[in-house]
Amino acid sequence: MKESEDQNNSKVKDRQELDKEVSGIEKYNESREEQKLLEDEHEGQQLLTEEKDTELINNLTEEIKLMQDKLLRAVAESENIRNRMNKKVEEARDYSIVGFAKDLLPVIDNFSRALSHVPENINNDTKIIIDGVSMIKDELISIFKKHGIESIEPKEGEGFDYNNHHAISQVVTDQYQEGTIVSTMQVGYKIKDRLIRPASVAVAKK
Repeated sequence: MKESEDQNNSKVKDRQELDKEVSGIEKYNESREEQKLLEDEHEGQQLLTEEKDTELINNLTEEIKLMQDKLLRAVAESENIRNRMNKKVEEARDYSIVGFAKDLLPVIDNFSRALSHVPENINNDTKIIIDGVSMIKDELISIFKKHGIESIEPKEGEGFDYNNHHAISQVVTDQYQEGTIVSTMQVGYKIKDRLIRPASVAVAKK
């Protein structure tokens, strides 16, 4: 009888131990599943964070590119403004005397007319005066050249240039080709590439 009870107790203990082992395995499996869920959730959050970081980096990179482009445009515009201002300053310096030069042209013209009508037979006193007038004219021309003002004096037979010449008459002649200059009535002037006054000329016509 006692032996039977011992066997029953042993079976009960074995069953209890088996139940404990099964319970332990189940708890272990549940723990593993929970850990797996936590790991999956963490990975999901990590992926989401990485996606957000990537999107943020892309947005910041695009903003940097836009700012760099705006900066380059601003620098280029600033350079263009500076170049335009420098050009205006140079033009103001180069052409500031145009008005003054125009006012002096009639003076030179009058000197030229006076010298072109000097008679051949003159006394010494008159010659001294003529030489003085010639010297004044040469001095004015020298000052003009010093400030970049050059005369336009086309030669006979030279081609007519609409940019520098003004035709005031046509001369029928076989001596020169049609459209070429026969004579210069009035000398022209220019300062660098800007015309002050065109040369007045007579042009050949067949």
